[in-house]
Amino acid sequence: MKFGLFMLPCFREGVAPSLADFYDEMSELVAVADETGWARIWISEHHFHYYGGASPNPAVQLAAWARETEQIRLGPAISLTPLRNPLHIAEDYAVVDQLSGGRLDFGIGRGYLPHEFAGHNLDPDQVSDMREEGFGIIRRAWAGETFEHSGNHYSFPKLRLHPLPLQDEVPIWVGASRTRDSFDWAGRENFNIMMNQYPMTPHEAHERFGWYLDARKAAGHSEGSHEAMMSVFLHIADTEEQAIAEAKRAVQEHANLFRLLFSGDQWNEDYAGDESVFEFLAPDGDLEKMFRERTCIGTPEQVIERIERYRDWGFTEMSFIVRTGEIGQDQALRTMARFNDEVAPAFRGK
Repeated sequence: MKFGLFMLPCFREGVAPSLADFYDEMSELVAVADETGWARIWISEHHFHYYGGASPNPAVQLAAWARETEQIRLGPAISLTPLRNPLHIAEDYAVVDQLSGGRLDFGIGRGYLPHEFAGHNLDPDQVSDMREEGFGIIRRAWAGETFEHSGNHYSFPKLRLHPLPLQDEVPIWVGASRTRDSFDWAGRENFNIMMNQYPMTPHEAHERFGWYLDARKAAGHSEGSHEAMMSVFLHIADTEEQAIAEAKRAVQEHANLFRLLFSGDQWNEDYAGDESVFEFLAPDGDLEKMFRERTCIGTPEQVIERIERYRDWGFTEMSFIVRTGEIGQDQALRTMARFNDEVAPAFRGK
């Protein structure tokens, strides 16, 4: 089992003294992960909102971390391919791979937020097709081909990419959450898969992961030739009650943002204190059960148990959100230290 650090850079007033300070704090967490043997750094891409908006082009931040780290692999989670010219994406991430000495993992996806599609003048019904066509262009460009393209969404004359990635084959990951076509495409093409637990129940997560495995099997791919990552909130304390008390506000704000942006009401600034979101996440009113099922928020022993569940399902990596607007830098560093000392040893060699 591998462990990664998942960055969802949500900056607003009060999160850090300034945006520059916030970037420095993220780099501090990345340095700890690199020095203590974590496998990967992932960073999201989002636009036009506090929700993840401090990373509109992950390649920029990854290029900086490529020069600040030595061992840890780096990747976008995810590059929203329909939102940008695929040739520009290919160029940017080729540079990241070169700067990092060949440590790029490339996460690709279609996106899911209405305001991001609207802001880029995209038809949501077309983005899956744009993702697949765009990624086909990226792969041909990275292969060093001289080629031209005339498709449904992109056209250009004969060209060849400069520079190329350092790796002959950059590992490909597909971000999937809601739509079955993403799971089917990833499985059919033998790509790795990345998922996010908190918007769904464990039953839904297990079922959707099964879609991916079924698509792989139907395409004739051998078992065990893939990697699968689940991202979750991580916060460790001496007791479950303390961990939930310290992290509850972070999960509440994050879930409210998610719900708000899906509704298309991105200008509503009264979301943060809305506790009704827990009625959605925990319709039976059992908040502790919700935290146990959808997060790694708890004691070290509880975190170990939850990671074992994902390992038993077939996941090969857990990626952790440790720093949010409501969980400060000192708390995030303490959680990482406790994870390294009290959780990670249980999975060495497993």
